[in-house]
Amino acid sequence: MEEQRRLPPRLLGVILLAVSIIIGSITLWTYFGDQKADAGTIAASPNPVTATSTLQSPSGLPTTASNAPGTGNPGASASPAPDASPAVPEPELTARSTFLMSYRTGEALFARNADEPLPMASTAKIITALTAIRYARPEEVVTIAPEDVVDPVLESSMGLQAGDTVTVHDLLVGLLLPSGNDAARTLARYVGPRLPGDPAADPIDRFVTEMNSVAAGLGMTGAHFVHPAGDDGDGQVATAHGLALAARTLLDQPALLPIVAMPHATVRIGGPNARSLTFNNTNELLSQEGVYGVKTGTTPAAKQCLIFAYRNHGNDVIGVILGSDDRYADARALLAFLQSR
Repeated sequence: MEEQRRLPPRLLGVILLAVSIIIGSITLWTYFGDQKADAGTIAASPNPVTATSTLQSPSGLPTTASNAPGTGNPGASASPAPDASPAVPEPELTARSTFLMSYRTGEALFARNADEPLPMASTAKIITALTAIRYARPEEVVTIAPEDVVDPVLESSMGLQAGDTVTVHDLLVGLLLPSGNDAARTLARYVGPRLPGDPAADPIDRFVTEMNSVAAGLGMTGAHFVHPAGDDGDGQVATAHGLALAARTLLDQPALLPIVAMPHATVRIGGPNARSLTFNNTNELLSQEGVYGVKTGTTPAAKQCLIFAYRNHGNDVIGVILGSDDRYADARALLAFLQSR
């Protein structure tokens, strides 16, 4: 029997090492393959873990992220998110009627009884101005007649006297700054004969008829005028909404916008008693930053009235206040409301 050949010890060691490496590689390959399978199962789970998923507390009771240890008061429920745009409270006003309108778009920004016809006092003079400027040029010179003059003790006046000569422009200044009833009467008497209608009719009546036509053309529903100065009279009313539309048109007039924005002005009167007259604007709100007009009015029936224009971050606003006990306090409340929007 032939004797078996034995492997050298060094060669045997090499073979054993190679076998060990192969077995180890197979084991590692199997382990990592199982890990990939588990990962794929988690990724494909229909209920992936999120910040609000139920967690398991050490006590075995379910918790959420809001009451998990270290995240807030234990057991506290999640609070609802606060309203991103809380409602702005309405301003407290004494006025019977108010209206805020975007000058650019005509959008109503705030309204209270804005379509109720009410006495409007001398705010009617913006319609007087709009009517006059349609038919008379600013540079025309007018001679004051005795019937144009008013008693300054009883009525607001720019101080006209019979025989004075004054331009239409300066009459408009006297109409809109000191709210002169004499300026209103003069403009109506001067322009009235140029208007459609019976030439024999009273020129002021013809002018008032045209004021109503102008108001209707502006969309001033419910407005009715009986006097160019805005005196309390039978049926002389307008709405806050309608006056805002009229003010918007006035602000578009190059001859009128600079006037209503003036805090004060001086005009030259000609004639036998030539002189200069200086007026302060009756609109005290002009001292408020951003305000640039428009007209005040006060009578027993109308109470305190105000139309103003305000620069509001690139979107100018027209405000109207009728029937107020304190128009400037109401105006400031409306401006604060605008700024809080």
